[in-house]
Amino acid sequence: MSRRHPSPSVCVDVPDGHGVIEVTGDAGGSLLLLVGDPVFLEGNDGCGSVGWLAARAGAGGPGLAEVKYLGDWLSAPGLVPDPRTGRVGPPDPERLRPLLTLLAPGRYVMRAEVAPHHLRVVHPRALEVQHWYPDEDLALVTTDTWPPRDHRAVRGYRDRIRAGGDLPALVALFPTADSWVGYLLDGHHKLAAYQQAGIAPLLIRLTPHVPSPVRRDDVDRARAAFLSGEATPHHDEALGRVFAYMRAESV
Repeated sequence: MSRRHPSPSVCVDVPDGHGVIEVTGDAGGSLLLLVGDPVFLEGNDGCGSVGWLAARAGAGGPGLAEVKYLGDWLSAPGLVPDPRTGRVGPPDPERLRPLLTLLAPGRYVMRAEVAPHHLRVVHPRALEVQHWYPDEDLALVTTDTWPPRDHRAVRGYRDRIRAGGDLPALVALFPTADSWVGYLLDGHHKLAAYQQAGIAPLLIRLTPHVPSPVRRDDVDRARAAFLSGEATPHHDEALGRVFAYMRAESV
């Protein structure tokens, strides 16, 4: 797959983050933690939307009006890809402030881009291991119901996309700038609409400016949560290799 020059990015500081959303790790393996709990795992075994997130922040999190404002803006953010290069200017960080305040405190790099043609959607299911080659595809790990149940919303986005209007944007959190696996924080209905329209989606990438290594305690808690006596031997073997790698790289 040919990789184009990346779109320009912008850095944004999040000193007041609630720490609801945190990504640790690198391109070899990462964890998405929600309120400190390891919830989603992505890793190489060597074998080849905002509303519910905001609710986890409690009383200090963004209010319903802020979440609605963000949702409205993401449905038509006015980010227009260059027809020659496909590059997209970086979004205004203040537009995403309701989502940014849910992240762990720190500095993040933000850029917008048209996703590569080969986009893989990975939906985690209990006791299931999925395999793909992240150096060949961009993979987005869903964090909400997939496929989305609101078919009317999906059709509405699909019709707008096909009409060639203002493209809606997805938002995903990546552990490192060179990672080809990200966690979809917002845009599940939009992603389904892009798939139905057969058009590559517009994606806003968030990446920690300084990647956070996986913490050994988080790896151990994730291992206890994800490995189960009900799992198949293949499941345990594959996850075992992932955890072995991540524990060796942990701090």
